[in-house]
Amino acid sequence: MTFDELIDLSGDEQTTWLNGQLAEGKTPDDIYAMLGTDKGAIGKVGIFYVPPKKSFMVKPMRGYQTTRFSGNEKADDAGIIGGVKVD
Repeated sequence: MTFDELIDLSGDEQTTWLNGQLAEGKTPDDIYAMLGTDKGAIGKVGIFYVPPKKSFMVKPMRGYQTTRFSGNEKADDAGIIGGVKVD
């Protein structure tokens, strides 16, 4: 899998795949290398490794570094007024 393919997955699919790789014995650094990215780049899209839990998590609100909607936005935040996208 590539980093772009991972980004195209839903949040649940991302964590399932990433945590599956951990279950196979890979370290987070192995996974980053396999994806062709690093901890900083994957963090910018809202995916983080949580050492105490030894698992990956996806932030519910992904922040400003990604153009992907999290589903928590209001219609007006997305530039949609009255069901029509306004440019």
